[in-house]
Amino acid sequence: MAAKPFAKQWSAVLQRGIDGVSEAADVVAHKLSVAADPRARLLRKRKWAFRIGLLFGFGTALFALVTALLATWNTPVWALLITGLLAAGSAFPMTLAFLRYRWLRATPLPAQRPAATRRLPPHGSAARPAMYALGASERGLFSLLGVMERNRLLPEDEIADLTAAANQTATAMAATAAEVVSMERAVTTNAASRQYLVPTINAYTSQLGNGVRQYNEMVTAAAQLVSAASGGQDAAAQWPQSRRDYRGELTTATDKLLGWAQAFDELGQLRRA
Repeated sequence: MAAKPFAKQWSAVLQRGIDGVSEAADVVAHKLSVAADPRARLLRKRKWAFRIGLLFGFGTALFALVTALLATWNTPVWALLITGLLAAGSAFPMTLAFLRYRWLRATPLPAQRPAATRRLPPHGSAARPAMYALGASERGLFSLLGVMERNRLLPEDEIADLTAAANQTATAMAATAAEVVSMERAVTTNAASRQYLVPTINAYTSQLGNGVRQYNEMVTAAAQLVSAASGGQDAAAQWPQSRRDYRGELTTATDKLLGWAQAFDELGQLRRA
């Protein structure tokens, strides 16, 4: 009989260890995703180019000042040459660094990917599958938006509307997932609240699934538009009509997604009120 409590304790410890490892793996994956974000990479390149330019600029100013001071003290010419060459040597990488910084500043920033700045719910959460699927759909959508922007398949204002709809939906779903996680923790710590919170958790999870399906409809419509634009000669001949059709489907899917996000966000505000 004594072996059963020990086995339960050992199983609980093992499960906590597995959960801890999974959580650490999620943190590492999240940081790697943030580091791989094209927007974040470009911002880091700008920052380092500016810092390197400042560093060599400080060196150039310092050696130029030392050279000027030595010149007022009747210093031998060879000493002036040393400090002057150091100043000139620092000025060259400083110029390159600031030119690179100027070029990077002129490069447009890629659209920010929400998936890169959001962590998944913990393992075992009912909200995790939907948020995992949302992350995959987001990566696909923002890749398609990049293709549309580079090839000018849609006007800039429509691409901005698509991005805003995607961001608004992701924000609403992330807030809902956070509420699900909070209720799941409450159920874990207080078993008496299970009968009240479990139906709400199931309803929220169902809404998350609906949001993912609506999001995927927009991704599918965007993929159809890109595919029609990159087809062969037959597709090129039919491109004007296909573009109108797929553009209409994309607009309809975006409007439905925005309607879902706005309705769910308003419902969340009513719950909080």
